Amino acid sequence: MSDRPTPEEERSALAGEYVLGTLDARRARAVERAMADDPALAAEVAAWEARLAPLQRVAPPEAPPPGLWDRINDSLGEARPAPPRPRRDWLWKGWSFGASAVAAGLALLLLMRPPAPVPERLMTVLLTSREQPAWLVEAGPQGIRLAALNRQPAPEDRALQLWALPPGATVPVSLGLIPRDGGSVAVSATTIRPEPGMLIEITLEPPGGSPTGRPTGPIQFIGRLAPARGV
Repeated sequence: MSDRPTPEEERSALAGEYVLGTLDARRARAVERAMADDPALAAEVAAWEARLAPLQRVAPPEAPPPGLWDRINDSLGEARPAPPRPRRDWLWKGWSFGASAVAAGLALLLLMRPPAPVPERLMTVLLTSREQPAWLVEAGPQGIRLAALNRQPAPEDRALQLWALPPGATVPVSLGLIPRDGGSVAVSATTIRPEPGMLIEITLEPPGGSPTGRPTGPIQFIGRLAPARGV
């Protein structure tokens, strides 16, 4: 028996990637054009939207802490990205750091492995400034784990540093550097206790990390932890 996916399976996978927003702009436009003449593909997209819509209720949108918008704006500098392609309104809400990121993260996790009963499980997806999923984050009593969804290593003369900002805090806590050749990162609960509403971000820093103990470089990826129960 061949392990090659059937055309139906390939169509379903493509529709799922389109709804999650993980396709690049060129492939997404191709899917949108194809739906006009391919009722089966349009039906798959509609099925995925209906399947994932309940996940947006996992966590309500939450306003970012004071000063975060200024940091993001300063991080973009002159190299501001072009506006992203239009998203499905119910799934992508820009940089709200709420239901949309959690919904994408939960859906990706469900596709990658069967659900496991983890107490107080928290999740988010770290997004780029172009709203592209980059890291899937799962947290619990044992700590925080990150899995790369879209590997984007730092330049040779820079390093990616992981930070956490608990609710009510004004200064992020360093969780260490992202390994240059690693697709996953684990942070022990003895370093920091994950909690709902905790902001997780990755910044671009000098080799060896920030010399000040605070983020000094531009924000590369960002998201907010929210409960994953009830899904």
